[in-house]
Amino acid sequence: MSIDPTRFSSVSVTDTCAIWNMLSSARLNKAAVRAELDFCITPVVLYECLSKPRQSVSPEQAELMDRLRQERGVGRFPVKGCSLDDLIAVSSAAPGRLGAGELSCMATAYGIGGFAFMTDERLAFRYAKEALHIPVETTPRLYGYLHYHKHLNDSDHTSVIAEHEKFERRPLTRFFQEAYEEAMRFRLMDASFSPASFPESDGNT
Repeated sequence: MSIDPTRFSSVSVTDTCAIWNMLSSARLNKAAVRAELDFCITPVVLYECLSKPRQSVSPEQAELMDRLRQERGVGRFPVKGCSLDDLIAVSSAAPGRLGAGELSCMATAYGIGGFAFMTDERLAFRYAKEALHIPVETTPRLYGYLHYHKHLNDSDHTSVIAEHEKFERRPLTRFFQEAYEEAMRFRLMDASFSPASFPESDGNT
């Protein structure tokens, strides 16, 4: 798995899918707060999440919407707009299947240096990374980072996945598992090469 769990962007412009995946687990979301990571959204994503007309709203969707409102009430997920020029630049060669929310997030990250685009959609990830050359994050990458830096512990692993699976029709379970294993592998490597793992020199070598 091509993931470096030691790093994660300090500020990410987050699309609708990634917001729901993050908020699907209260433990995961709280760990991201403890890690002092910031996430913002665009006006389009805010509309998609809370105002877009729906034929019906499941209890799970209603719970996630309430969680987002609560988070915004304490200052998380502030709205950050993009310029028209940046939106045109991002959209000009974009695959037709990308949505307005994803494109608006890319445009915001594209126009602001140091911001990443966060998505769990494969097509959006690939286009942002390969065509626009902007930093891209995912919820599994976040999960691996939080485990590596011990904002989550081993006992949280099954709980986070269970919480997430309750809300998502297409859960990221496999990717969370891979990210967790990669975080553990990196921590073992760090322990193996730490100074404490080598015997002290007696001065004769």
